[in-house]
Order: sequence, then structure tokens, then C-alpha cells
Amino acid sequence: MSTSRYAVRVGERIVISAVGVSVEIDMAELDEAVREQVAEAWRDARLPDGRHVDVTVPVAASDDTERTLSNLSTQVTLAALAHRKGDLWMLHAAGLADERGHVVVLAAPSGTGKTTAARHLSARYAYVSDETVGVDSQGGIVAYRKPLSVIQPDRVHKEQIPPSQFEGGEWPQKALRLSALAVLERDPAAPEQPEVTPLTTAEALEALGPQSSYLCDLRDGLHLLEALLRATGGAVRIRYREASSLDDAIASLLDREPPFAPVVPTYEAPAPDRVTDAGERLYRGAVVDAMELPDDGRIAVLQRSSSGGRLSVLDGIAPAIWRAANGATFDELVTAVTDAIGAPPEGADAADLVRVAADELRTSGMLAGEPCWRLDPRVAWTDGDDRTVVLGLADPQAQPLALERSAHAVWQVLSSKGAVTQGELLREVAEAFDVEPAEIEGDVVDLLEGLRVKRVVEYC
Repeated sequence: MSTSRYAVRVGERIVISAVGVSVEIDMAELDEAVREQVAEAWRDARLPDGRHVDVTVPVAASDDTERTLSNLSTQVTLAALAHRKGDLWMLHAAGLADERGHVVVLAAPSGTGKTTAARHLSARYAYVSDETVGVDSQGGIVAYRKPLSVIQPDRVHKEQIPPSQFEGGEWPQKALRLSALAVLERDPAAPEQPEVTPLTTAEALEALGPQSSYLCDLRDGLHLLEALLRATGGAVRIRYREASSLDDAIASLLDREPPFAPVVPTYEAPAPDRVTDAGERLYRGAVVDAMELPDDGRIAVLQRSSSGGRLSVLDGIAPAIWRAANGATFDELVTAVTDAIGAPPEGADAADLVRVAADELRTSGMLAGEPCWRLDPRVAWTDGDDRTVVLGLADPQAQPLALERSAHAVWQVLSSKGAVTQGELLREVAEAFDVEPAEIEGDVVDLLEGLRVKRVVEYC
């Protein structure tokens, strides 16, 4: 007989906070001794048991308690991240806070020293996380005070240690705010005193993108990251030898004043109208977000992938091709490239160079042979069973739009995928109404163009 989570016996459950998610850890299968170890490991993240539960993570019984505790840490993290996708920038990072609520975020891949750094620095500062730090659109920080997963030389699995066991800094009474972003690079050959090097926007995105969970689900993610980087003075790289040498560098970063003015992304001008006459033409591919980088004219591109997301930085002649690919013929692309960067070196043929680069962009999905669409980042909407109400925020005079039937279906595809080719959009909507794509193509394209004029959808 199954038992509801609201009817479990006392001691079989605890509720913890993970990046703002109320996670119930269901320990009904565990014996009392193991339950006590779970509760002890998670004591610093505990919430009152009467709190609303967002997600439940059951703990399977095992003859290896250390493995049970280690696996539970991973399960809770994955459940919390999935629940918050699209809400926060969730960085695989350590976080430390001073008494003012200033937070420094230390990002790095797994196994490269984040937890060791967090453990050392927590003797002086409040522990925010050693796993995931959530950042909202205005630089607010959401803590995840999970147990530290510490490698022990004589154990197979990492030991789960509550942070208060070694935490020296007091928890700040003020709200947590992002003060600085740093990329940790542990290097035995580093100098005794850490090297702190400012990163360009491109370098920061390339380093932080792979450490970001569900970045493709974050509305206008690249632009938000750039705005937060700009508001906090830009990211830095800290190359260091030992965690014990980090104190002065971290203290300096925490002295940065967090942003209190509104953090507002900057947007490029809307793309010009598509060319619609006959002939083979190239368009920008179905990318979730793309952004001109302020440092050097390169372009950052974010795409969905089978593993979640892929962030690329276009350089060389690729940015010129990308900017021109708005329904351009191949010859028009060649002209656009030579106008932008000049004639190629002697002995090289501009058309050959553009063809190679364009083929690479098409293979990677950054160029397409048909228009691609996505939602305008400055749009809000609410869904019903068969109706969506949309409001464009870019125009202060805009009125809500009610989308029903096929228009509702079009919006559902766009909002679920983030970006989509026109052909794929037509196929999915046609399948929903059991018709052929050609039967609805004219109406759907007219709808998309009308929504684009109202600034609620846009070309990729």
C-alpha cells in the first residue's frame, strides 16, 4: 500500500532549501541510524517540516551509507535545478558572503578545487554553496547550503559535511547580492600569490557558459549574463596554487559594491525584414540567443543541443556572415564579408573562404536555408488550455493579444523550443491539427509576420 508524503511518520522526512526550492527528502526506506546521518549532513539547509514541498526526492536503502549520502546530494541538486530552470542563472560554483551580504561566486569545473576553496574561505565568510549558486535577474543571490562533498583519501565516496561544522563567518542579516564573479584556475605552477586577471565579456561567457545549468531555458540568457557582468565590473580569472592563498584576492572582490540600480540588458536593433523572393538564400539558424560582444566585435551564440546547450563565439569572417544572413544569396554574403573586412590576402579567393565558413555554420545549425523564429525577449504571456494572452513589453502602448486555436498552437511551439526553423514549426502545428504543412503555411507565416510587427516574436 502506497503512503502519501503528507501521511509519512515523524522522522521519515526532512525538508531542505536548495536554490530556493523546498525539497522533501523521503527517508521511509532507511533505518533510523541512516536517517540521523542524512539529517545531520543537511542540518544547515533544513526548513520547518510544515513548509510547502516543491519536489520530493526518495532515498533508496543501500548497504553502503556513504554512497547513499553521496548519491542523495546529487539527486537533490538535480531535482532543484530542474525545478528552477528558466527562473535563475544557476552557476556550478562556490559562493561566499561577508557580513554585508556581498557574495563572491567562484566558478570552476568539478574536481578542480571549488569545494576545497569554499571550505577554507568559510572559516572567514558565510558559506553560500560549494555546488550551485542561483543568481536572479537583478543580482540577488539564492543560497544552497548543502553539505560539502569532501574527498577523503581513505574513502571511495565523498564525505558529506555540514558547512556549520567549519564555518566561521556569521550569516549576514542583509539580503545576499552578487558582488563579483571569478573563474578559479588551480595550477601547481602558479605563483605563491594568486594572479587575478580581468576577463573580457567573450572570455567570461566562454568560461561561465559551460558551468551554467539550463542556460537555454533562461529567457534572453546571453544578454542577461552580459548585463550582470557589466553591473558587477566584469568577471576575473584567479590562477592560484593553494586555497590557503586566496584570502586577500577574495576580500578585494567582496569590496566591490553590488548593483542596486536596475540591471537592464542592452539589445541590438531589430533585424531588417526578410527577403522573400525566390532563389536559394541563407538565414540565421534556430539559435536561442545571440549577442554582439562589446569587446571586439565577435558574436556569442547560444543553441540548444542534445546535452542541453552550446555556447559558441563567432570570430574571423563568421560574424560578417552572420550579420548578413537575413535571407541573403551566397553572392550577397561574399559582398557583405568583403565590405566588412576588406579583400582577402593575395592568392586567396573570397568566395572560397566564405563558402567554407558558411558550410561550417550550416553544419553547426547557425545558418539555415529557411527563416527561423523565436519569441521576443521583451514579452510576457499567460497560458490557458486553448488560449494564450500575450503582451509585448518593448512597446509601452501595446495592448494584450489573445491567441487561440492555431495561433495558440504556434505560440506553444515557440515558447517550448526557444527557437525553431519555420519548417519545423509548420510541421508541429500541422500535426496538432492533423493537416498537411502546406495547407497552413500561408496562414502561419502571415500570423508570424503580424506578431513580429507587434514585437512579440522575432527572426533569429
